[in-house]
Amino acid sequence: MIGSFFKNVVVRVPNWIGDAVMCTPALMDLRDNFPCATITLWARPAIVDLLRGCPVFDNLLIDDRKEKQEGLAGTFSLISMINKRHFDLTVLFPNAFDSAWMTFLARIPHRWGYAADGRKWLLTKAIPVPAHRLTTHHVYYYQGLIQGLGLQSQQRAPSLPIHPDAERQVNQKFPELSVGNRTWFVGVNPGAVYGSAKRWLPERFAEVAETLVNRLQEDLVPSQRVQCVVVGGPGEESLGQRLASSMRSSPVVLSGKTSVGDLMVILKRCSVFITNDTGPMHMADALGVPTISIFGPTNPRRTAPFRQQQGVVHRPVSCAPCRFRHCPIDHRCMTGISVDDVLTPALEQVRRLHGSQKNFTVS
Repeated sequence: MIGSFFKNVVVRVPNWIGDAVMCTPALMDLRDNFPCATITLWARPAIVDLLRGCPVFDNLLIDDRKEKQEGLAGTFSLISMINKRHFDLTVLFPNAFDSAWMTFLARIPHRWGYAADGRKWLLTKAIPVPAHRLTTHHVYYYQGLIQGLGLQSQQRAPSLPIHPDAERQVNQKFPELSVGNRTWFVGVNPGAVYGSAKRWLPERFAEVAETLVNRLQEDLVPSQRVQCVVVGGPGEESLGQRLASSMRSSPVVLSGKTSVGDLMVILKRCSVFITNDTGPMHMADALGVPTISIFGPTNPRRTAPFRQQQGVVHRPVSCAPCRFRHCPIDHRCMTGISVDDVLTPALEQVRRLHGSQKNFTVS
């Protein structure tokens, strides 16, 4: 049995939040295959925050080369740290050359990953990149590495346990979002760190949010307060304020104010979440939150929310998927999506989740 041979394993996980979420089924596969090994999570700080509640890992190796370990000196310092831990195996989920190069220099004897980015010669087991990579969901791409390595894999969806410390921190930082204040929260994420091409129009987000708040307040939960919560990452503060200024009600604007751990807790408290194709979309899906996902320049077949692909809103156009960060023409993949296109499935999601017999219609 392969798993009994290795005792000290380091796993390099993806850098992007959405990819890290989609990688969680493969990470659980690894734990199943190496039940007695000590498994170390090697990740950027934000990904450590995202995954710290997962029961897959025993130790952490934080890769902070964007801040504390920047530059060539920081890279070699990290290589030295890896070397001193005497790992006997590394599994590399990102395709980047540098992770293979670093583990080679750190003298880890067994280095496994996809044969991508010209790094095949640095790996002791280099798995060919599957031909169907661009046409199947990315969850299967990560699990495909497990299968290609000759390890056992099972069908499962991404999941994210929330660390208890994150719950306490949110209650202290944002008491207005307490689960005990009899409020239903409608979550909205108008941003996308990847680039403006992934962003639906903020004014349409505002109209959807305003209508959802009013409709839910009137028809479903008149005895409770319904409030919109706007989320977003650093640098998206002005976008959040722009959306809020287009609404008559008073949303809670948290753009740029939350850590990844905070955001997980806040998303879990939402009754519905409206979002672009971003990391928080995958987080909400993994947390079981009813999610409506707006896709433009990217392919929903590859990166739709794994559990809730029926909640995808997408208008196919001839130039998509282009995967551009910024649209060089008229952004037709997003401008072609109307308010009703998003509002109708959002109302249906809430009705289905909460067992309401009301036939919500857009008016």
